[in-house]
Amino acid sequence: MNVFIQQLINQKINSLTVPELIKQADKNNISLTNQQAEQVVSILKTEKIDVGNAAQVERLIHKLQTETDSHVANTIEQLLKQYSHLLP
Repeated sequence: MNVFIQQLINQKINSLTVPELIKQADKNNISLTNQQAEQVVSILKTEKIDVGNAAQVERLIHKLQTETDSHVANTIEQLLKQYSHLLP
């Protein structure tokens, strides 16, 4: 994977805001409430995300499943999958 592209993706995820997450979900026809988006952004802000680190991504998805609900975790997993073709 191009390191530059990975850095851009990481930067975007690490600076993600609630309105941006909702916009991205809407763009992908995924239902996400403002409260759910706030929970997700709060969890994502707990550590610096590296999308190239599969173990970290799995851990975050698991954290989303335990701290929110499976719908929210699946939604975020779907959004992350759109970048999976760019990952090693």
